[in-house]
Amino acid sequence: MNRVLVTPEAMRFPDGPYCQLLREAGFDVQFPRNPEMARGKLSEDQVIEELRGFSAAIAGGETYSPRVIESVPELRVIARAGVGYDAVHVPTATAHRVAVTITPNSNHECVAELTLTLMLTLTKRILVNDRTTRAGQWNRQPLGALRTKTHGIVGLGRIGRSLAKRSVALGLKVIAFDAMPNEEVARSLNVTMVDFDTLLAQSDYVTLHCPLNEETRGLMNRETLAKMKPGSILVNMARGKLVVESDLLEALQSGPLQAAGLDVFEQEPPDANNPLFKLDNVVVCPHMGGVDELSIVGMGMEAAQSIVDLQRGHWPAEQVVNQELRDGWTW
Repeated sequence: MNRVLVTPEAMRFPDGPYCQLLREAGFDVQFPRNPEMARGKLSEDQVIEELRGFSAAIAGGETYSPRVIESVPELRVIARAGVGYDAVHVPTATAHRVAVTITPNSNHECVAELTLTLMLTLTKRILVNDRTTRAGQWNRQPLGALRTKTHGIVGLGRIGRSLAKRSVALGLKVIAFDAMPNEEVARSLNVTMVDFDTLLAQSDYVTLHCPLNEETRGLMNRETLAKMKPGSILVNMARGKLVVESDLLEALQSGPLQAAGLDVFEQEPPDANNPLFKLDNVVVCPHMGGVDELSIVGMGMEAAQSIVDLQRGHWPAEQVVNQELRDGWTW
């Protein structure tokens, strides 16, 4: 019997509909022995031991390095729960004919909602006002406003498009930068495409929704942060290594940034002594942008269906990352 390892912590429910889908298709569903596997904290040897004997994995944050992939020849599918796959060495997976899939239709609305939540939390000073009011202070300083402000979206993929719809509805002017811009889609969303420097200079809010690769690593650094509009807010919902945290700290303390919202970090989990945590103008979350009560089921079902389709000889083109495997791929 083919076995599937389900690693994301939020998906470890034997009665989850995605587990039922897999079992009905004839798979044996198991969860990691080490509960911290999906946090990316295990060594290569530990990951290899967890994966031995499994034909497929619904993957969380664990790393699928070349050595890991090469050491588990029975692995046929790595199904990422989410849209980012930087933890998977895709060239090695392709060389070993391991299909890598993502869940592009399941969590974009969830990420968009949390992005706006962070923007509103910072603009309306929710955490500061909650803390000071509980302490007996009655500080009624006027709040910031979103409406009429400019929202710059970096990456106009599914998440960026979902966010753009919501921002326009809230009365923001939306501009966007994308490495492969689609002007027709942008016009349909009432979004203006601009170059990166223009976005930084004009935006009251800059939110990041682009993949991590060699071109985007350290995208927000001392030089680019200095180009941001004075008093602006940065929100990173994509990958921690898009932002150089030491440079962000400087920009928050000395300008031009007013505040930052971070769902992701250079190191995850971050060190409790991270200096950004000492700032009142920073709001943080534990990489939960794509995980809510609806998206977790959606991602599980989409990942599970990809595995079932591949085992049955159907190619889920929308989900597969390494499309070059399509011709002649077999389970």
